[in-house]
Amino acid sequence: ENSGPFPTIILPHGGPWARDTDRFDYWVQFFHSRGYAVLKPNFRGSTGYGDRYMVAGFQQWGQLMQDDVIDGLGWMIEQGYTDPDRACIVGGSYGGYVAGVAAYKSPNLFRCAVSFAGVANLDDLANRWRQYLLGGTAAERIQSGELREQNSPHKNVNRISIPLLLIHGDVDRQVMIEQSREFAAALEKAGKDYTYIEQANGNHHLSLQSHRVQFFEVMDAFLQEHLSPR
Repeated sequence: ENSGPFPTIILPHGGPWARDTDRFDYWVQFFHSRGYAVLKPNFRGSTGYGDRYMVAGFQQWGQLMQDDVIDGLGWMIEQGYTDPDRACIVGGSYGGYVAGVAAYKSPNLFRCAVSFAGVANLDDLANRWRQYLLGGTAAERIQSGELREQNSPHKNVNRISIPLLLIHGDVDRQVMIEQSREFAAALEKAGKDYTYIEQANGNHHLSLQSHRVQFFEVMDAFLQEHLSPR
């Protein structure tokens, strides 16, 4: 059996206050079926490793939390699992945000990025959270001011230099559709290489089988195009 290096998907989880385990994950199974190695990093800010580990991610969106994900790719390359010329970053929700940030902060490391229902504008996210009871507490976990600008993909479209695939459901109640609509409009205006697909009646969890199939078919073609050997 071939032991690598393989074309690779870096797959940061959503939340970010969540964690990945070795339980069944149909995204991972799909990627494996296509011959990709997969890394699911539990970057700082993830839950399940104690309070200090989770709190270490506060106000580190796009910064130390992002660095942990990038370090994970470095580890995969060092271990011989990953072909350094054939890596893409894929994520949903906060993971989609990580993919969007990587598209302008680490374009030399990834051939492409995929964001499903991803956050692109931290200002809009914080403002939405503040509308809810205790939402202000959550909003405090995102940095403010200039750092928020620097770490919002929507505000940095001019720096994006790898192809992006954005997919979002229009009845998503966790990350509003405007996050991707406005990001896509900014990418269009800047003349960037992107694809945006909006799923009618789609939610945050790909609950409809038809949406799941559409997402994986589109993503499959996108990844094959960009992860094929040069």
